[in-house]
Amino acid sequence: MTLRDRYEAVVRRSVAQEVDQVETLPLVLIQACVEVLPVDGAGLSLTRELRVPLSASSALVTQAERLQTTLGEGPCLTASERGEPLVADLADLRATWPLYCSELVRLTPFRSVASLPLPGPDGPGLGAVDLYFVAERPVPLAALSEIRSDVTDQVAALLLGSSSWLAGDPDRADPDNVTRRRMDVWAAVGMVVVGADLDNRDALAVLRAYAFGHDLSLDELARQVIGRYVPVAALLS
Repeated sequence: MTLRDRYEAVVRRSVAQEVDQVETLPLVLIQACVEVLPVDGAGLSLTRELRVPLSASSALVTQAERLQTTLGEGPCLTASERGEPLVADLADLRATWPLYCSELVRLTPFRSVASLPLPGPDGPGLGAVDLYFVAERPVPLAALSEIRSDVTDQVAALLLGSSSWLAGDPDRADPDNVTRRRMDVWAAVGMVVVGADLDNRDALAVLRAYAFGHDLSLDELARQVIGRYVPVAALLS
């Protein structure tokens, strides 16, 4: 099996096991990355209108992803801006993002990062997948070509609803509208992850509870959270 075949098999299997298939798709996609790639962790973020972490393979990765959002610097943001993959060993991290590197070393065991931008419908800049390594020197840059074509490009297609892997999804009748609603929900989840120090599943549960208690749909609440009409603190009160 090719890397793409293995990744597709893991995604299909995991989606079939999820109760909340749509809302938890980013988590499924990033956990599948860890299963098929030689990495110690992986994270997925949006980097368009606002930089928010969508999912992380572990609590340590959540911490590493949150650092980039909090500090406003890191490999994910740089890779997304350039539209090209990058690999940063420990020396690169220190030289390019010194504050991020200092906190990454202090708070996590990760010592190198590879970041791959996700193509959007109108070019690069949708987001990025970060691959984390305990070793000080990660995979060579040349190895990212296969990972990009077989894994991260598929991540982008699945997020945008343009992949045939989930062809049975009943929402595909209106892909543009559905994609917009899903992105809103995922972005709101990411904002709660950062603002309330929760993992993805708990953040989603908080949003659902607030929506139910205020007679809102999850989509409606997500738009209000993204627009700052409902602050994250209000979700927790």
